[in-house]
Amino acid sequence: MACLFLLLQQAAAAQDPEWKFDATTQRAYEMVLNLQTDQVHQLIPQPQTAQEHYVTALAEALELLITGDVEKFNDYEDRFEQRLERKTKLNTPDDIFLQAEIRIQWAFIHFKFGHEFDAALNLRQAYLTVAEIKRRFPAFQAIKKTDALLEVIIGGVPEKYDWILSLLDIQGSTEAGINDLQSLRTAGHPLSLEADMLYALVQSYVLQQTADGMQTMEKILARHPTNRLALFLGASLAIKNSQGEAALELLKRLDHQPAGLPIYFADYLKGEVYLYKAEYLNSITSFRWFISHYKGQNNLKDSYYKIALCYFLNGNENDAHALFKQAKGIGKEITEADKYAARSLAEVEEPHIKLTKARYFTDGGYYDNARTTLESISVAETPTLRDQAELQYRKARLDHKTNRLTTAKVYYHKTIELNGSEEWYFAPNACLQLGYLAMAENDPAGARDYFIRALSYKKHEYKNSIDTKAKSAIAHLDRK
Repeated sequence: MACLFLLLQQAAAAQDPEWKFDATTQRAYEMVLNLQTDQVHQLIPQPQTAQEHYVTALAEALELLITGDVEKFNDYEDRFEQRLERKTKLNTPDDIFLQAEIRIQWAFIHFKFGHEFDAALNLRQAYLTVAEIKRRFPAFQAIKKTDALLEVIIGGVPEKYDWILSLLDIQGSTEAGINDLQSLRTAGHPLSLEADMLYALVQSYVLQQTADGMQTMEKILARHPTNRLALFLGASLAIKNSQGEAALELLKRLDHQPAGLPIYFADYLKGEVYLYKAEYLNSITSFRWFISHYKGQNNLKDSYYKIALCYFLNGNENDAHALFKQAKGIGKEITEADKYAARSLAEVEEPHIKLTKARYFTDGGYYDNARTTLESISVAETPTLRDQAELQYRKARLDHKTNRLTTAKVYYHKTIELNGSEEWYFAPNACLQLGYLAMAENDPAGARDYFIRALSYKKHEYKNSIDTKAKSAIAHLDRK
């Protein structure tokens, strides 16, 4: 009986090993997360094990997601399909985990490159593969990262994509995804750093807990001060958290790291921060550098639009009008930044100079400048209903970010009233923010009403992101 017990224990250990890297693959994995993708392919020229395929696949995925390189898309897609066809006699959890991971990587890639149907199919296959691993190997911890991503993505899918979830018969929960990430990131697992970064992103971009997300990223940077991916993501989260100066500092640190995968999007982020600071010439230089080097199509329309906007806000109307016209025919409209740019370019009226400056001052955390600008706007300077609605909205956002919550709520309600049924994003985001305020005040019923109301607006520039955030917030309330 004792021998049988030991044999069964050994068999179970063989069936349920945990994901591990050997010394070479660990080194390559660290290079991937430092965005040294060329060195990874030199170190592992012919991947054999599941871990080696995982590392090289992640390197390719990050390269496509960061560079948007259309020329490499087909080549890397062929490699992805070859990995899908990879068969093993053992059928181990490592190999099944690899299949789930590359599926979800390519769901992101296909979506970025505009292949939404392929993205949906990969999500479906990743979902089924995760379910298989959880059923057959319940002690396998690495799958929590994949499962978490799926839960967050599916749990926050915008309303217009609900038909895909219904068709594919999949469902998710943002809250469950967060719990999975939390358990993995604190377990000392080989994939903990990845889980840590994902946790910070979910906090900021899904839950809208931007301060918490930035705090998590600061802890990561304290442990990995020269990690290029962490510096890049940290700058992105700092911008999300209205910390323009902190973002610039992280981007400057990124510039001084050893060479690796070019991150031209970092120049786009610099352009954003300089626009927030009203340093318009620096902003134009950064956006132009991004345009001339970036190989993808996303955010190009937005970059041209913002260059034109910089000229306009700086008083150079002739160059501004020429670039506004040029921007209409540039790039695609996949990202919300590009969609907003396209919508703004279609407007007959020119941007309101003071409201636009106040918006960017607020977004960058330059609150004194924002308040001075808003207080200088007279009634005569807001003749249209849209200007009036936006003025209330800008006041609400500034007071919200500076913790003047009583007046922020008043301005949010005025925004909703003035916005009415117009297809502007001011009212839906005002509802979303009122929902977050109600949650913070322990008023779940009131919060739910605001989130549902945010979802009720059918057409506006930021519908995808606002719907995702509202649905995630409702799911969080449902689990309370």
